[in-house]
Amino acid sequence: MLSRLLALLKRAWRVMASLLGETSGPTLALTGILGLAAVLYAIYQLRGPAPKPDEQGGQQQQQQQQQQQQQQQLDSGSNKPSTSAAAGPGHSAAASSPSAAVSRRLAGIKRVTMSVPGVLLQESSPGDLDESASVRTDAVELAKDIVRCCSQGVYLMCHVDDDIGEAVVRGALEHAGLLGKGAGQVPPHRLLFCGTLLGKVSMVRQLEPDLHIDGHPQTVSDLQRFVNQLLLVQAPEAAQNLAGSSAAAATAANVQHAASLAAAMGVPGA
Repeated sequence: MLSRLLALLKRAWRVMASLLGETSGPTLALTGILGLAAVLYAIYQLRGPAPKPDEQGGQQQQQQQQQQQQQQQLDSGSNKPSTSAAAGPGHSAAASSPSAAVSRRLAGIKRVTMSVPGVLLQESSPGDLDESASVRTDAVELAKDIVRCCSQGVYLMCHVDDDIGEAVVRGALEHAGLLGKGAGQVPPHRLLFCGTLLGKVSMVRQLEPDLHIDGHPQTVSDLQRFVNQLLLVQAPEAAQNLAGSSAAAATAANVQHAASLAAAMGVPGA
């Protein structure tokens, strides 16, 4: 651009010099003015028209907006939290809740049978149930979660000596809110009683559950060949005293041993 400007100036100078040598005074003044105007016009054409103030401000504002958008994209890319972090502490707490643990443990299981003594109750023998039935509150809440997970229902079973034991157990479970027709409750007709361990084994076999939970090792041993998954809920010290067929059942491939129902369901901290 500079070389073109210099060439144009030289050409204009030669034209002006030629005119200056041939013209008179008034004409010379007019010619000089016209020549200067021609030079200025040439410079204007080479540089191009100056942008209008509004257009210049608009271009600068557009450039600033583009730069800001690019910076925001970079910031959002570098500061974008991971999926687990974005979920927040509430999501983490829900994933580790007892309900979530029960849902994971019972994946694919549609029907469950559960013996009440030693699992939902502190008492484990029929003789103790004639006097009282102490409900394990944490176990009852887990039982409600189990009911919600099983599409084909949960059946409760209890070995008692007589009608007194049956009334005591039924009253305790009703008071705990486990029996009823609401969500997470076991319908009253699904609470079954028997007078012998063999009677309980017979009821389980007829119901054909995917999982049976029991607190008596002999029942687990008798059901080992008939139920795909068995859960023996028993304190560690009691498990160490198992002998014979009961000990073999406790170590069978389809038998899980746990100190509590919460531990069997994989509840954190149980």
